Amino acid sequence: MKKETTIAIFFGIFFGAIVAVFLIVKNKNSKFNMKTLSPARTVTPSVKNVASGKILEVSSPEDGSISSTNSVSIKGKTEKGALLVIQSPIKDLIVVAEKDDFSIQFPLALGENNIVITSYEKGTQVKTQVKDLKVYYLTN
Repeated sequence: MKKETTIAIFFGIFFGAIVAVFLIVKNKNSKFNMKTLSPARTVTPSVKNVASGKILEVSSPEDGSISSTNSVSIKGKTEKGALLVIQSPIKDLIVVAEKDDFSIQFPLALGENNIVITSYEKGTQVKTQVKDLKVYYLTN
């Protein structure tokens, strides 16, 4: 081996040993100081009643009803100012309920239509109520 390589290996091992001893001594000192740290603050969770608003009621159409037209009027009740999201395979509709009662024209596809109506309480993004409807559109 060359003289320079031997000196480089020696200095590498020497400085590595110094750093290792320094880290071990520092780590031992920090274990004893952990007792003097203040205890962790306790956090008490708060529970909010999510379903505090009015219940979503769908009066028309009934689940499993058959329609001979390509649209249906969805009628029901929810909290005033609630956000209504109506979803089906052919259309998604978002409406803010201006009154306690709502009436919305919604298109239907030929055959079975799975319609999901979700009501979000005013001022939150938490689902309060979800209703599933199956409405069939059949032609003569």
